[in-house]
Amino acid sequence: MEIIVSGRHISVTESVKTYAEDKLEAILSSYHKISSVRVVLDVQKSRCKAEIIVHGKNLDMEADSESYNMNESIDAAVAKIDHQLTKYFDKIQDHHKHAKESEKVRKKEVEE
Repeated sequence: MEIIVSGRHISVTESVKTYAEDKLEAILSSYHKISSVRVVLDVQKSRCKAEIIVHGKNLDMEADSESYNMNESIDAAVAKIDHQLTKYFDKIQDHHKHAKESEKVRKKEVEE
């Protein structure tokens, strides 16, 4: 998974970049369909904004957050994208028949 951290009206320091990457890697490691993540950090006057864009197979999601502290903005945006991805992947159904499920059906048929 590729994580790109860029800044708009700001030069991104190495500490902020590693902070954002660590937060995203911790949460997004369980989602296997994600191919790349783009983090755009923006500063306007005293407001800091973090925008996260997730790209994957049949998947494009976006979350952003704004506050007075960049780390708080990153945390809130990561929490939002985690919530969106959890909701999305909970809705997906696996339509493949598994061996265990077919064995359960056979056992029920034999018992009846």
